[in-house]
Amino acid sequence: MNPFFNPAFLFRIGKGYMFDISRLHRLSDNKLRSLQNKQLRKMIKRAFTVPMYREIYKKEGIEKQDIQTISDLEKLPIITKEDFAQHKPNELIPSNKTINDFVKVSTSGTTGKSLSIYVDMYEIVMGLFGYLRTINDYNISWRKDKISIIGDFAPHTAETGYVKRGLLPNTMFGNVFKTIQWLDTNSKPEEVMADLEKFRPQFIGGYTGMLGHLAVLKTQGYGKHVQPKLIASTGALLDPNLKKFIEETFETKVFEVYGATETGPIAYQCANAGVYHIMSDLLHLEFIDEIGKPVPSKNGGHLLVTKLFGGGTPILRYNAINDIVAPLYEPHQCNVSGDLIFKIYGRDKIRLFRKDGKIVLASSLSSIFSRLLYELKTSKIREMKVIQKNLDEIEIQVVIDEDLRDIGPSINEIFQVFEKGFKEKFGNTVSVSCHEVKKVNRDEPRIISNVDPSTLKITGYV
Repeated sequence: MNPFFNPAFLFRIGKGYMFDISRLHRLSDNKLRSLQNKQLRKMIKRAFTVPMYREIYKKEGIEKQDIQTISDLEKLPIITKEDFAQHKPNELIPSNKTINDFVKVSTSGTTGKSLSIYVDMYEIVMGLFGYLRTINDYNISWRKDKISIIGDFAPHTAETGYVKRGLLPNTMFGNVFKTIQWLDTNSKPEEVMADLEKFRPQFIGGYTGMLGHLAVLKTQGYGKHVQPKLIASTGALLDPNLKKFIEETFETKVFEVYGATETGPIAYQCANAGVYHIMSDLLHLEFIDEIGKPVPSKNGGHLLVTKLFGGGTPILRYNAINDIVAPLYEPHQCNVSGDLIFKIYGRDKIRLFRKDGKIVLASSLSSIFSRLLYELKTSKIREMKVIQKNLDEIEIQVVIDEDLRDIGPSINEIFQVFEKGFKEKFGNTVSVSCHEVKKVNRDEPRIISNVDPSTLKITGYV
């Protein structure tokens, strides 16, 4: 049965829209913690109906009554990507449900093999409400303002599952969200800009790379009527220089939204400061070191996520988002309750190494690649791959857009920017070789290191 024909479901999402979007502005920290504890108990009860979790918890001697509050989470084992991979699809959902009751969504596979989980329509709607919460805090209204969302609508992606297979097939949402334009980040930037020019949105939300390419086009005279009041960047960390370039080009403010396929929205940048507000009514985050202990405030730690809503695949102490994130425990003067993130470093498994033991995450490398946009103002690099052969050798493979090959800076100038940037990060003695390829292997991570970290004394992150 279509849930939108179910009065109880409609009442539930109506209540969510009326009260849950603004919930973090209303609840005190104590009431928020009570809500988290209540939701956690529901999720634990549901997890014991899911074969994978039931098997893991039985092996660990965990009973439902052992987990009553958020502070009890540390009693649970960490759930890994391998746990999911070792189980069949019907072992990832409640035993009284079938796969047809859910929408399948998959991770991008940037850190290895793609992972699929299953979500129900309530999770999809709440994910949307979480995004609406972020723009509400920046005084954007989906009812009054035109909104353009540039998502990744490749067949396997979360956006395709949530939007194309979830929201849009339902007539209710197709009719209600007429002020929202859905665009694909896999399209050429010129095509995306042309669609934006026709729609003239007040708000644009999109992937960091695409926003940078659109800013380059704007400097070249495209999108004369694309003048948003606000832009949100997601999918990758935004280099400060690239952020400044986008803001100055579009003459507007840019903020960041942090999320994941498995969870939906996780956090968003505070309108009054650079920290991030965690969606603490929808999920709980832990930040742990290499031996599983909580890290101090402002120190980077491995992220564990516990999702506090949904009827599909439970996400409990899940580590496969693979991000290094620093919490902020000190008080923050804002009228939004919940926990805070101080800094997001990026994917832990997408990393290179320096001779001094420092780890260079993809977020640090983005400051090199973004120079093509804000310094050279070119979008001619369509794809790239970085391979660290050893501590002294780095190879960069690039795919050139043939339509732009002879426009703007030369390929040699681009390679010089890469070489200079990598030597700044890794030292002048490192050999950096750049060359063109017809295509890169999309089944592998775009950043690969052949260095064995066990041979190094790790000293921290760059």
